[in-house]
Amino acid sequence: MAASSSPQPYRSLGQKPRCHVLLDFDGTIAPDDPTDRLLERFAEPAWLEIEAAWQSGKISARHCMARHTALLRVTPEALDQAIGEIRIDPGVHAFVDICRRRGVELTIVSDGFDRVLRAVLEREQLRLPFFANRLEWQGGDRWRLAFPYARVDCRSQGANCKCAHGVGSASPLVVIGDGRSDFCMSESADYVIAKGALAAFCRSRQLAHASFATFDEVRAHFMRWLDREATPRVPLSAASLARRN
Repeated sequence: MAASSSPQPYRSLGQKPRCHVLLDFDGTIAPDDPTDRLLERFAEPAWLEIEAAWQSGKISARHCMARHTALLRVTPEALDQAIGEIRIDPGVHAFVDICRRRGVELTIVSDGFDRVLRAVLEREQLRLPFFANRLEWQGGDRWRLAFPYARVDCRSQGANCKCAHGVGSASPLVVIGDGRSDFCMSESADYVIAKGALAAFCRSRQLAHASFATFDEVRAHFMRWLDREATPRVPLSAASLARRN
């Protein structure tokens, strides 16, 4: 399992990737939004006010997540037990297998906790690279959050700047997600498979996308798009991506 601090590309060996998929975790791979469930269970009630401030655009995602984490009151043992109860969409395994067999590069990009992703992916035997915020135990039942993938120039002010992870790819870019943290990278994608707030965002911006409820639907949409559209493209530099958007 690649650690979030040093993720490695995931693709079929010996193949040039046909496309690069950026895949969200909370609400997407794990439909029940694990971060929110952990906050509901272990954080002081003020986390809801912070969440509302972020949803309304009053604070950045990074500010929101840092304050959320500071409100957690849970020992590592109790937290890991709760993480063990997190379930993923059962169709994820078949989707990952399709990516492996069809020469697709696949990366998980999450605004959630690396401790959650690492444990769930190991349990599910999904050897996938991921980028996530680093959850750090401070002793007792206290925690803090570090942001190894934040960028000061992130247009969405994300805790993890998801829009930066596809820059420089010579392959078509596909985004799969469900929420606000996925907006930025979706604007730079060749195709989006979305639900929830991300699907509404794509409709409002007239972005090429398909809607899904389960990963069986994700797989079907992705296979049709891959057979029809996936061709190499000229890589975008960070500067040209900024001009494009």
